[in-house]
Amino acid sequence: MTRVIFQIGLLAFCVAAVVFGLELQDILEVVARAFIVFIAVIGAMMVILLVGASFHRQAPQEAAPHAAHSRTAAEPVK
Repeated sequence: MTRVIFQIGLLAFCVAAVVFGLELQDILEVVARAFIVFIAVIGAMMVILLVGASFHRQAPQEAAPHAAHSRTAAEPVK
């Protein structure tokens, strides 16, 4: 999974480098801005992955313990 995230970040770096390069900026500024985009994309993907994993790990809630011992309408009262 981390390999996919890295590859998406690398794709974002390349696209950002091309976009910033078309603006006729200095090469160092282009690479620096593209690296910032790379870090931002990887960070966002990691946050999304961690949030999704935390939702996946939560077990479904069971019925309240007092509900299992409550009487139904059909049961006689002693």
